[in-house]
Amino acid sequence: MTPAQKQIYVVIDEYWKMYGYGPSIDDVMYLTGEQGRGNVRRKMWKLVDLGVCKGVKGTARSIRPSYIRIRDIE
Repeated sequence: MTPAQKQIYVVIDEYWKMYGYGPSIDDVMYLTGEQGRGNVRRKMWKLVDLGVCKGVKGTARSIRPSYIRIRDIE
């Protein structure tokens, strides 16, 4: 994991602890000082590829650390 990916992972983890849902790309951009939505999105989904985060593509704020379990209630 690169330092930039680790910084984004920490933001995602802390955001989940504070709010109970994942940050948007804009939230991550603001909290990390990164510029460019595409760069942030690519780094966020690389964390999913690495297995440290999980997410549902096409769904806003779905990214979360892998250790958080979510039960689907319908």
